[in-house]
Amino acid sequence: MNWSVLRREWGAVTFVLTVIVGMIVVPLALYFTNQGPAAIAASPVTTASSARASSAQTASPARVSPTP
Repeated sequence: MNWSVLRREWGAVTFVLTVIVGMIVVPLALYFTNQGPAAIAASPVTTASSARASSAQTASPARVSPTP
């Protein structure tokens, strides 16, 4: 093996080795992360935010009775 090429192109060699290690580690991490004994419970999704609901209720002006 020509070591002068590795000394000259150490950035490219490091990048290739990092990609190869990532191709092995990432699928293993995803596989072992999803190996839980219980199913994933999804929380209910609400469609209206509290800011919209509260502003819609307070947007109407208060009724004032006329004075004689």
